[in-house]
Amino acid sequence: MKRLLVPVIVACLVAAVPAPASRELGKQSAPFYNVDTEKQVEGTIRELLFEPRYQDKAPFLILVIEEKKTGEVYRAEISPAWFFDYDLHKGESVRVVGSTYAKDDSQYLIARRLQCGGETFFLRDSRGFPSWRGGQMKRMGRHRGRGM
Repeated sequence: MKRLLVPVIVACLVAAVPAPASRELGKQSAPFYNVDTEKQVEGTIRELLFEPRYQDKAPFLILVIEEKKTGEVYRAEISPAWFFDYDLHKGESVRVVGSTYAKDDSQYLIARRLQCGGETFFLRDSRGFPSWRGGQMKRMGRHRGRGM
């Protein structure tokens, strides 16, 4: 009887301890870059914003873009503010290639490539990994994001 009781008690104790994943269900994680949802959006900058995207990290540059063809509005997540060193202006024409997702009745675009003012900025590689990997200190002295 004792040999049967010990495994039952252990099983009950294990079941009573919440799993780490169940604690995380209430938290929303930031969307990841998905190459399968890539889209090119060409339009005009309606607004420039700096918003927190990740806890305890630098704010992100967000461009609110109105697409030329459809008039649809996208919130394009460009990069951390410290990474992007080009002056953008409201009303400027841009072309953005990125991964799309929808949230709260809004369309979002995680930018991989941004073209504006005759320049091309490569913000992520072809698989969607950010060009700012390694943080701000690793980027000091390098050409940040600009293409050929």
